[in-house]
Amino acid sequence: MNWKKLFNEKRPNKVYNVRLPVTWTDRIMEFIALALLLAMWVVAAVLWREVVGDQLPTHWDLQGKVDHLSGPAALLVITAFWTVVMLLTGFSAYRPRLMNPPTAITKVKQLKLLVTQTRVMNIILGIMGICILLAMLNDTPVLVIIPAILLGIEVMVFSVLIRRAGK
Repeated sequence: MNWKKLFNEKRPNKVYNVRLPVTWTDRIMEFIALALLLAMWVVAAVLWREVVGDQLPTHWDLQGKVDHLSGPAALLVITAFWTVVMLLTGFSAYRPRLMNPPTAITKVKQLKLLVTQTRVMNIILGIMGICILLAMLNDTPVLVIIPAILLGIEVMVFSVLIRRAGK
């Protein structure tokens, strides 16, 4: 399979091959995402000590009733999965050609906004990961709704900004 053709077939090479400088703002956002990732592991470790041998809720229905329980190992599985998600999202900020943006990227300004969107999304994902772990401990699935709403707003706002930057 020709991977180069697969990833560059419909994308303007000159825009996607621009090397964007990493600014202080980018570094700060990456540091915040990394701090949230580490905080998520600390929360998982603290929760592990509190719930050894107990069953934790891992899924709720639409009424907020628990419909699946798991052991403490679910904390580690969820945290490891969320770590992979955050690392892949953080990596994609350095490889924007691998992303699937909501609109065609034809200008460098759009590419910068797409990379910023990815870094902001990584921060929100870190908050969401911590909220998932806390929801498991407190049996309050409402905690996950707040970062989910933030993520939806972030995607909508940046989609509009990226589209407008292309005009």
